Amino acid sequence: MPKLKPFLLSVLTGLLLALGWPATGGFSPFLFLGLIPLLWMHELKTIEKNGSIFGYALIAFALFNLLTTWWIYCVTESLTTKIFVLLAAIMVNSILMAMVLQLFHFTRKTLGLKKGLIALVVYWLGFEYLHLDWDLSWPWLTLGNGFASHPTWVQWYEYTGSLGGSLWIWITNIFGFLLVKNAVERTKPLAYLSYRIPLWLLVVGGPILFSYTIYNQYAIKNNPVNIVIVQPNIDPYQEKYDLSPDEQLQKMLALAQPLVDTSTHYILGPETAITEDVWENEPENALSIIALRNFLANYPNTHFVSGISTYYLFDPDEKRSNTARPLYNNQGYYDAYNSAIQLDNSTHLQLYHKSKLVQGVEMIPFASIMKPLQKLTIELGGTIGGLGSQPEPETFRSVDGTTQIAPVICYESIYGEYVVNYIRKGAGLIFIMTNDGWWKDTPGYQQHLAYARLRAIETRRSIARSANTGVSAFINQKGDIIKKTDWWEPAALSGQLDINEDLTFYVMYGDYLGRLASFLGIGMLLYTLVTSLKRKNSGIS
Repeated sequence: MPKLKPFLLSVLTGLLLALGWPATGGFSPFLFLGLIPLLWMHELKTIEKNGSIFGYALIAFALFNLLTTWWIYCVTESLTTKIFVLLAAIMVNSILMAMVLQLFHFTRKTLGLKKGLIALVVYWLGFEYLHLDWDLSWPWLTLGNGFASHPTWVQWYEYTGSLGGSLWIWITNIFGFLLVKNAVERTKPLAYLSYRIPLWLLVVGGPILFSYTIYNQYAIKNNPVNIVIVQPNIDPYQEKYDLSPDEQLQKMLALAQPLVDTSTHYILGPETAITEDVWENEPENALSIIALRNFLANYPNTHFVSGISTYYLFDPDEKRSNTARPLYNNQGYYDAYNSAIQLDNSTHLQLYHKSKLVQGVEMIPFASIMKPLQKLTIELGGTIGGLGSQPEPETFRSVDGTTQIAPVICYESIYGEYVVNYIRKGAGLIFIMTNDGWWKDTPGYQQHLAYARLRAIETRRSIARSANTGVSAFINQKGDIIKKTDWWEPAALSGQLDINEDLTFYVMYGDYLGRLASFLGIGMLLYTLVTSLKRKNSGIS
């Protein structure tokens, strides 16, 4: 029985967090309560006695990860690979989350409850920030993403980014935990709760009221651009390999053409919509590029932006990248890229190489150590050796130089500070190119769409989103979806989005909360270690 109680508390935390997550239940208020059972667990004598919270925290977070991201299972047809990918993704993320709770437990025992709770918030924000930029990066479940379906609640993300939402969740849960703890310890708990619960509701509701004020007062900049979004809906498991590159391109242009006229500024296609192997050394020789230039000749003001697979052949004396691989005849080396392209009626062609690559599919984490897993990359629909990338994003500029757009490719759209880098370089609009069909009809594509709404709020940039088999949409500067397609159907949308050149506080300073938390977390952990060692040396338990 003593061990059953912490187990049940772990399960309750996992369930509440999952039920509060977008597209898995979606009742976001659960996020303000979900961590209380995990915090209460530290009050149990069994936990205090064995000095470890890790195992129970792992159960909670593994359940949370499983119930919210089980759709990772769908990325391949191989059953063995499905199981491996699902377990690897869930366990790595869950272990990292559980480690944060174990650090909190250690700090609480050493420094006391008050300092321990402060450390917990610092440790968690530091973890989420550091989790954005390493080989096992997976910020899909950054807690602040949990409000993606309620953009009217988090308009203040323009000041804090999604880490501000994570901070809010921890503050409300800690406040709720202390409320319950103090009520249990008092002789008249109902009297105590009668005036403390309104304070907790204020902590929950205050930021929401502030957000609604921002939402109602924000004036969308009136600087319209006419855009056509294409959703070709080509099955990534079968059709993409059965149809020729020309057939896929013509299908996309046929969808777009009825909506395109001389006033159209942009046509947007999804990730890897151009499937011909285009060599960057001589792109104008590619049949797809020729076909697109012929199409655009009828529309002098139109720019075509889309995902594309490109390759670069290194000169014999040129320095090669770490991802370069030999040609099949060993007559040179080349790199492969998941790219975005912009074409127009000038002779200029603009390319961007995706920088935030998907682990296992587009890159092997810790490549020098994990090289034996290259075969797995192929099973996941990727490229052996991993794709090439570029160190930082860049914008696409219109022919007349008046407009810059951010060409964001798929997975990159969940990285708030990375998207900010496009804006700092002058992007007035965000174009997201993705292929969400790998996840089939699961919460995956719905969550991905919802997260894009947070990027709109953080940057105050309107978003055009083309999803091959997911949901394509126009999103305004407030994070509202103003027009969208249905899932899994060929479609095209036409509409207007407004350019904005103003910089938000978040654009100027990025994830400052995460940087500050990382610095303070290291200091707090060192202080805890030194204090613990001093106590041991002095014989204090």
